[in-house]
Amino acid sequence: MQNRFTPSAFALGLLGATSALAAPMMPIHIPLVASGWEANGNATFIAREAFPNGILQVTSESEAGFVALKDKQFGNGTIEFDMKPVGEDMPGIRFRQKDGDTADMLYVRVSPDCPASQDCLQYVPILKGRVLWDVYPEYQAAAPFRENEWNHIRLVISGKRMNVFVNGHTEPSLRVVHLEGDASTGTIAFEGPAFYANVTLSPGVTDGLDPKPAPDPAAHDRRYLIHWQETAPVSLGAVEQPSLSNLPLSASSWSPITADYGGLINLSRFHPPTAKNQPRQIIWLRTTVQSDREQVRHVSLGWLREIWVFADGKPVFSGKNLYNVKGGRKAPDGRLSLENDSFDLSLHKGANQIVVAIDGNTPDMRGRYGWGFIMRTDQAEGMMEK
Repeated sequence: MQNRFTPSAFALGLLGATSALAAPMMPIHIPLVASGWEANGNATFIAREAFPNGILQVTSESEAGFVALKDKQFGNGTIEFDMKPVGEDMPGIRFRQKDGDTADMLYVRVSPDCPASQDCLQYVPILKGRVLWDVYPEYQAAAPFRENEWNHIRLVISGKRMNVFVNGHTEPSLRVVHLEGDASTGTIAFEGPAFYANVTLSPGVTDGLDPKPAPDPAAHDRRYLIHWQETAPVSLGAVEQPSLSNLPLSASSWSPITADYGGLINLSRFHPPTAKNQPRQIIWLRTTVQSDREQVRHVSLGWLREIWVFADGKPVFSGKNLYNVKGGRKAPDGRLSLENDSFDLSLHKGANQIVVAIDGNTPDMRGRYGWGFIMRTDQAEGMMEK
């Protein structure tokens, strides 16, 4: 079908190639009309005199859950829009979206307490169809957001960073220093329930925001265990907990996995969710720690959702971090953090093999969210990961 908005379409087609350092382009006003959006039955486009580009109402009736701008690409620059939430839910915007399974997202936990609530705004990546809201507790903040009223949101996106401004405030309510999505360009999409209006894209307008991420805290810190090998997901079946007798022996069963920013072994980046009718799955991982003497190291551990740790063939720790099970949440609020728990690890002189089995399935949330762990010792003296 011929696009009626040829100038904007041409400009938007260049957005994916626009770097954070490129010359800014003029703001592009996005018409909120049915022909420009992929709605999947969960959107209404409203014409109203006070809104020259229309109003988009997004509901939560569609399984897809979002309304995406058609055939347009955006990489770096500024996105602005007005949002009026409907009730207390979690509407928001996706950007750099390749498909329903790959995007970055900002959403609002709507409530009267948003100006004081530390989870009012939240950034999440969407990887392999998993929504990783539970992996990054550091990317949430209070905001001067008003319930049941129009609010103005401004996203400044530059390389690996994003600042979010709410209702004209000159200081960002949320700063993201490492965007975690897998795409550098993509379309935008809105989720409901909410009304949206006055959507503009300003390619290249980044307010001088540095496109480089903040330094990786784990990059030069040998306390983090970041060099692992993993197996493919395997069924746990009816067994309540794994045993080392189930550990794959063939070398071909293992492949290296690289830690994400912050030392996170992010299984969500590589493994899509399991179907609801499939049995629980675990992944086995292993690493080797070389110690120059007998010693005991205290290990901080963050994980989602159930984990078992073995050292030289013996169990040394197991735990659950279940968000929607009463009493099952580890601080902070069932999300992944080195605050989750800790244990003592006895090392003998020489090579020590550490083995982890981890289950990412939460009851009634079959693999839709985060899966992974971070492991850090209290000090690195006298030991080295091989």
